[in-house]
Order: sequence, then structure tokens, then C-alpha cells
Amino acid sequence: MADPFSIIAGTASVIDICVRTVNYIREINESASKIEQNFRSLLEEFLSLEKVNIAIRKTWISHSKTVESLLVPQWEDVGQALRSCNKSIFELGELIQATIGKDGPTVTGKIDSFKKARRKESKEKAITEVRQQVASHRDNLQVLLLLLNLSYSKTSQNSIGRSMLDVSDEVAAQGFQLQRKLDTMLSRTAFMESEMFQASVVSAKNFVSSVKLNKHFLVPRAVSSIYTGRESLLRKLKNSLSQADPSTQRRFVVYGMGGSGKTEFCCKFAQDNRNSFWGIFWIDGKSDTTIRHTFSNIAKVGGIEPNESAAKNWLATLGYPWLLIIDNVDDRNLDLEKHFPAGERGVVLVTTRLSSNRTLGTFGDKFFDLDKEKLDDSESNELLLRAADEPRRIISVQDAATRIARRLGYLPLALVQAGKAILRGMCSCTLWNYLDTYDRSWQKIRRARSLSGTRSNLTNDEVVNMKNVYSSYEIIYRGLESTPALSTQDAIDLLKLFSFLSNESLRKGVLIAAVRHPALQQRHEEELAKNTKATKSVKSWHEKVQDCLVWLGRQLDKSRPILPTVLRPESFDEERLGDALDQLESLSLISHQQEDDSYSMHPLIHTWVRERPEMSNAEQALWCHTASSTLAQSILLPPLDAVETAESLRRHLLPHIVHVQRCRESIKKKLQDNQSSRHGYFKATPSTLNRQSALEYGKFSIIYFANGYYAEAEELQLLVYGFVHQRLGPDNPLAWRMKLALSATYFELTKMNKSAELLAEVVDSSTATLGPQDPQTLKYMDILGVSRCFQGRLEESRQLHTRVIEGLTQKYGPDHEDTLFATNNLGTVLWRLFQYQRSHELHRKAYEGLRENKPIDTTSTKTWEVQELFALSHIDIPGADLRTAHRMMLEVKRIRKQRLGTEQPWTLLARCNLARIKSAMGDMVSAEALMRKTLPIARRNLGENHFGTLMGETHLAHVILRQKRYDEAEDMLLDVIKRHRYSRAARDDGEHPDRINAMRYLLSCYVEHGKVPEALDMCDQIRESISTIGGQKLGLSHPIAKWLQKTKLDLEQRKKEQDIAAEPG
Repeated sequence: MADPFSIIAGTASVIDICVRTVNYIREINESASKIEQNFRSLLEEFLSLEKVNIAIRKTWISHSKTVESLLVPQWEDVGQALRSCNKSIFELGELIQATIGKDGPTVTGKIDSFKKARRKESKEKAITEVRQQVASHRDNLQVLLLLLNLSYSKTSQNSIGRSMLDVSDEVAAQGFQLQRKLDTMLSRTAFMESEMFQASVVSAKNFVSSVKLNKHFLVPRAVSSIYTGRESLLRKLKNSLSQADPSTQRRFVVYGMGGSGKTEFCCKFAQDNRNSFWGIFWIDGKSDTTIRHTFSNIAKVGGIEPNESAAKNWLATLGYPWLLIIDNVDDRNLDLEKHFPAGERGVVLVTTRLSSNRTLGTFGDKFFDLDKEKLDDSESNELLLRAADEPRRIISVQDAATRIARRLGYLPLALVQAGKAILRGMCSCTLWNYLDTYDRSWQKIRRARSLSGTRSNLTNDEVVNMKNVYSSYEIIYRGLESTPALSTQDAIDLLKLFSFLSNESLRKGVLIAAVRHPALQQRHEEELAKNTKATKSVKSWHEKVQDCLVWLGRQLDKSRPILPTVLRPESFDEERLGDALDQLESLSLISHQQEDDSYSMHPLIHTWVRERPEMSNAEQALWCHTASSTLAQSILLPPLDAVETAESLRRHLLPHIVHVQRCRESIKKKLQDNQSSRHGYFKATPSTLNRQSALEYGKFSIIYFANGYYAEAEELQLLVYGFVHQRLGPDNPLAWRMKLALSATYFELTKMNKSAELLAEVVDSSTATLGPQDPQTLKYMDILGVSRCFQGRLEESRQLHTRVIEGLTQKYGPDHEDTLFATNNLGTVLWRLFQYQRSHELHRKAYEGLRENKPIDTTSTKTWEVQELFALSHIDIPGADLRTAHRMMLEVKRIRKQRLGTEQPWTLLARCNLARIKSAMGDMVSAEALMRKTLPIARRNLGENHFGTLMGETHLAHVILRQKRYDEAEDMLLDVIKRHRYSRAARDDGEHPDRINAMRYLLSCYVEHGKVPEALDMCDQIRESISTIGGQKLGLSHPIAKWLQKTKLDLEQRKKEQDIAAEPG
């Protein structure tokens, strides 16, 4: 075991020398101003060294009685380091004294000053060398101290049975502090020249790696097993990063043409430095859309609302170090800076082909230009020969590899493709004849491009780059085409299919789902039809005619989805699919990520497969349609999609749908351009939507909606509705379903009026077709009632819900689930009409009825909404049990956070309502804190003028008002009641009730603050507003009118009294 006396004595000795030397240096500074600057930095170094030794001594004293056996070697290293440090600082102290001289620091005259300066000059080199040793000793002791603290924390964590894969905040913070110190020290050459220091670093690095500080490692692909070269750039980037100013966000740009290895370089850096970052994340930078989507994936990791704003805010406030790789930023019109997380935290690596993006770097050299920092002969040969699996020590082989590498411009992607072609003998390629085959391949490409009329706007360098990559790829492609094996033909089909999907992360599960999900969907529909038939009465003549029309439409359009042969259900074999994918991976045409069993393709290969001159517009259209069909076939329709795996699939499919839709538009434009040059009878007719494409668009709209892309969902839903309306008529149930989907989309777009009018059309159609008392009609009516309530059309909403409850009670009884949900909705309307007691009774009835029927369903948002509204209704009931309401609201918030996420709108609503209950209980501090924490999230995720955000701001102002902070509450409420903020929800001829509620709080604020004239003016504004609430001209019949009239009379009396009091005399 380490000797306690040696530790205490060692630290005491170092501290003593430090103290004496510090005092001596201060005396020098006071007496000899001419040499003051030369010793000032020495003062700081000794003070720092003294501080480290004090910390080591405290650590030893607090743990010396219970030193773990595993920590004994670490304390022994500390003891040895202290002895070495003691020796160096003693030597430095003697050098300082020798420099000053026997007469001390006081300068007695010009001759004495001259002698001191001469002695300093003669000793300067020796002092510098010893100072470097002392600085290294200080760093070494700091590392050992950090290592000891981390070891004790880890031991403590192990003692409570916590896994090291789930490190505590304390261990993580200490681990990253130690890692940063190591990175800084390793960047200094002088430090690593000492064997003792090297041993400390190795020991610390091994220990840190065992802690597994990295929790999230989300990169586009694993680093290739044949990765070679650029080691000096990797070291340079790491050293620059360790020395960069941490007070600004550290960004670095990796620039170069396609195929230069930018992404692979960043992935290699991330892999090598994994333990330096708590999280490593990747962003697809091809467009604003792909950036938004991949940020939403990061948000999912953070357990927050899946959108870009939430993800960037999460990163900006994260307490741990993170690395963000923004890949393939090649769009000149893309404003990348707006996509960076705010603040100074984190490290960002950007890969781009655009030289203009090089200015985005903030540390070190700011960017690497991989077109200039090319692989050298040795690195290129190594990469090519590894890919080709050729011996690397034979001179003739090296010479042949060098010739190929130089011809290919040392481009990594082209070298890998060449190596794979040689390995597989594609087009009879060998290391010796590859360049001949390469030249022939390029000539064929040039001829094909010339015949196809392809024009190039590329620079000379870009043409050379394209030649190197595409010629190498074409050799492999033609070699595949010439091979008759079934797996090879399947591989070509998959290659073409992949080129019309996103090049990043296509899961194998999507391909399998495209085969299996249609059969699952069909079985469900058959079972549903069987159950419906068993319970359905004899069909009317109208229904029989309608069924015939639907059957006829299906017969006229019996198009089947086009799928690659390997994915056709009648011949599907998962092993066969795997063989085709393995073949593509073995040729480096795609790469495989084992973590999620997905495949990616390099952007250049991805583009070339799709844009080969041999691929006509017609073939492009065919494969684009095939890709679209494959995606659509993998998507399940409700209710089969209500499972966690389906939710994950919906997030994953979005970038692929976005890409296939872009390809579809591009091909459509090409075809239109071709058609515009035709004349007479040969001019093609414009394409129209068919049943298959309508179904695909409908499914794609589900994906857009689920991922928050509401505008895109609206566009597709309008197309599908137009098709259904034209083919089946407006009264077909399928048309109703599309209107309901559109209504939900408009609701999310806060287009409340459009949403409600669509629902009204559905109710009218269902009433005319099924009858006013049909359960389905009543359900549609209930949804419309909720929408009317949001619009502020309260009387209409009340009437609708009342009719629904009467109809469902007659059909199912008062305790049926649907009846109780309608009862709950009516309670909400009555609360807005200030009928608090009746509202509370209805909410109670719905809550207790659901609990009696069955336990609360934790998967249903509606059941928790019932509990939430019942809890909230306690606020306005005198003497209500607010503690019970608080407990119920806490449960709602917990379930929503667990099921939906921290920042999902329903979770935010629960937090706001919990704060309202806390306020009612008198806990203003907690209520305000919770609301202030929630509102920024609502503004960021929902928008400044979303009705949920406005409601939250109103209730926060009310909490502030109850604390008598009148000026602050007034400012907030004046901002909330701005009329334009309610324009999407209120009718042109009517006021929105939420705005009136905010005006009511503002009136109370004026009254309590003694602002009588302002209060009277607000009374008039509210009176005018309630006369048009919801466009229904309720006027004085509105419940708030009586309260308003009494308040105005009281205010007028107060004003008279104030006026009399103000009269002179």
C-alpha cells in the first residue's frame, strides 16, 4: 500500500517550496520592475502547482483509511510524481536565486542592474527547460488527481450496483474533464517525451475507456475495414480541437469534390474520439427537408418533441460534450448557419463540395481541402490493394497500383471501386490491364452522353472527378450485367430501386414489410368485412348501387403495384434478398449498418445509377414508380399501424418518400419538356391520378402527418380527395375519411375554420346517407362539436354535443364509452360558458363512468383527457378537493411524458394545467416556475400564435397577477390580446373566447391596480367582443355579460369618487 507519510510529506514539501518561491517572486516584482514581466508567468505556475498539491493532500486525507487495493498503484504513481516534481521545482528555485544574485532582488545601481540582466540572460535557457518540466509535472499531477477522483466515484457507483454502461452525472462529468485534460496534454510534444508522463497518460486513457462515456453514437455508416490514410489530418484536427477556445462553438469544414472521402474522414474522426463526446450525431445536409428530418431523429434521442427547433435547443443546453456531423452540404441555396444549434457548446463538422462553406470554420485551420490534401502514393496503393486483396510488398504490384492511383487522381471512392472490380475480375479486369478497361469504359460513357444529348455545366476538375468515379463504377456495373446468375440480376434491380430512394439508411425491414404488409392488411379488411356483414341489416337500393359503382371502378383499374422480382410475394425468399444485398455490399456499391440493419449508398454512385445515359426517361419513370410502390406497400393503414414498430417505421420512411417524390417531379418535368417539342397527334396527354397512385399518396400523407410535415400532407390529401370525389362521389365513406384526414391536418396547421367546415360537410353527408341517429353520424357530430368549441361557437357546440349524448344514450346507454366521451366534451363547452358547477358534474360523470366500466386505458389519449379535465374543473368549485385534483394531474403528466415524450403538445398541456392547479392551491412560486419552463417549448414547437401557446401565456399572466405584480401582468396580457394572434381560429365576424378570457384577466389587473380609466375602456372592449363571440351575436345573453355590467357600475362609481376627491377645495 502507498505510504501515507510519503504522500503527505511529498505534498507538504511541494507546497512549502511553492509558497516560498511565490513570496520570493513577488518580492522580485516589487523591487525590480525591469524584470517583472519575465517572472509574472512563473508566479501563476507556482500558484497553480500549489493548488493541485493541496487538492491531492485533501483527497488522500479523506480516503487514506479506506484505500481500495485497486487504487494502491495509482497512489504510488502520485508519490513518485511528487518526488520528481519536488526535485524540479527545487532546481528551478535555485536557478531563480542564482539569477537574482547574492545581494537579493533589490537593485542598488546601474552596475547591479546590468549584472542581474546578464545573469538572467545566461540562465534563461536553463530556466525555460526546467519550467517546462515543472509545467509537465503539474499537468501530470492534475491527471493523476482527476484519475483518482474518477476511480473513487466509479468505486462508489459499483458499490450501489449501478452498471458502468449507465454512468452517473458525477462520473460522466469527471470522465470528460479527465479526457479533455488528456487531449490537451497529448497535443504538446514536450510532455510526451517523458516515459513517466507517458505511463500516466496510458493509465488514464485505459481507465477512461473502461467508463464508456459515450452514450450515443449515431453516424451514417461504420468506418470501412480497409480505411487508409489521412492519419496526420486526423491528429491535426484533434490537436486543434483540444487547443480551441471553448467559449465559442467549435466548427470545422471538410471540403472536397465527390468521392474524396469527406464523410469517411469524419466518421473515422468520430470513431477514434468516441469517448471524448457524450453524444455523436449525424445530420443529412442535402436540403432543408433532410436537415429537419434528421434533427427530429436527434430529438427522439433527447426524449423531446421530434422537430429541428427542439433538437437544436436540446443540444444547445446539453451539459455534456457532443459532436454533430452535418454531411453533404452541397446546395448553394442552403443557408446552413440557421441550422447550427445556438450558443457556444458542442463541436460541428461540416462536409461540403462548396468552397464558399469553408468560411464556416471557427478553430484551427478552419477547414481541410481534401482536393489538395490528397492521399499520397503509399496511402493510395494501400487502399487500392486492400480493396483488391492483392499482396502489398511486391514491387511490381506496387508499381501497377501507383499507375492506377495516379490515373484515378488518388480519389478514395474511385480507388475502392477499382479494387473491387479487380478483386471480382469484372470485365476481365486485373491489376495489370485495369487502365485499358477504364479508358474503354470512359469512351463508352462519353459516347452515350453525346447520343443522349446530355449537356454538362461541370468544371474541368469536376469532369475529371466524374470520369474517375463513374468509369470505375461502370466497369463493375457492366460486369454485373454480363453475369447471368439470379442473385446478380436481383442485385441490379435493388441497385436501381435504391437509387430512387434516399441514399442514407434504408432498413432491410422496409423491403420485407413491402412483401408482407399487404397480405396482413388484406386479411384485416376481409375479417372486418365479415364482421360487418354479420351485423349489417339488409342493404338499401342506394347502398347496392354504391357497391356496384365501387366494384366497377376496381375492375376498370386493376393495376397491381410494380415491385422488383426479388420482392414479389409469390416468389419471395428472405435468403435470396440477403444474397443480393450481400453481393452489392461486397462490391462496395452499398454499405451495411449492423445497428439497425440498414443500407446506404455513396451520393455519387446513387446519382450515377439513376442518371446513367443508358437509362431512358421511360425506364427512370418505371423504377421511380417501383420505388414508390415499395414504400407504399410497407405502410400499414389504421388501425394496424397503432403499434410501436409501425411508429418507428413511419419516422424512418420520411426521407425516402421525400426523395422518391422529388424524383417523380423531376421525371415528370423531363417528360413534359419532351412533350412540348411534339406536335399533332403524337403529343401525349397529361397524366392523371389512378387508384394505385391515389392509395400511395394517401399512405404517404400519413407519413408526412406523423412526422409533422402538415403542408406536404395537405397537398397529397387534396389530390387524393379530388380523385375519390370524382370517381366515387362526395357521399362515399372513403370521401368522408379523406375529409376527416384533411380536417385533422388543417387543425395541426391551426386553420381552425377550414378544419371545422370540412367536418360540417362530413356530418351533412353522413346524415343524408346513414341518417341523423346512426352512431357513425353521431361520432362525426361529436368531433364537429369539439371543433366549434375551438372556434368559439359555443352555443352551436353545446347543441351538437347535447344531440350526440341523446342519440348515443338511446343507442348504447348512458354508460357507454362513446356516450361518456361526448359527456366530457359537453362539460368543456359549459366551462367556457362559465357554468362551472354543471361542467364539473359532467366531467365527474365521464371520469367515474369510464373507471367503472374498466380500468383507465394507459394507451388512450382520450381517457387521460377525461381525467385531466375533471381534475382541472376543481379549480372553479368553492371548497373542492384540490389535493386530489393535484394528484390526478400529476398522474396525467407522468403518463403523457412516458408515452408521448417530454415536449409533445399534450404533455405541455398537462404541465400548464398542473401549474394552474398549483396556483389555485396557493403555490404561486411553483406554478410560475413550471409555466415559465413550459412556455418556451410551446413557442418553439407550436408557434407564437398557436392557441395552446396563447392559452399558456394567459394563465402565466394570471399567476403573476395573483402575486400583485401588476405591471408585468399587464404587459403580458396586452401582448396576448392582440387580435391578429387569433386570426386562424376566430371567424371574421366573431371574437375568439380565449381572447375574451385574456381581456377579462386584463380588466381584473386594471381594477386591482387602481387604473380606473383603463378598466372602463376594457369593459367597453369586452362588451363589444362578447356581442360577436363565435360569430353568433350572443350579446347580453353571454354569461359574462352580467359580471361585466356589475363591474362597470362599480368602476363608474369609483371614478366619480376619484373625480370629487380631485376637485380643488
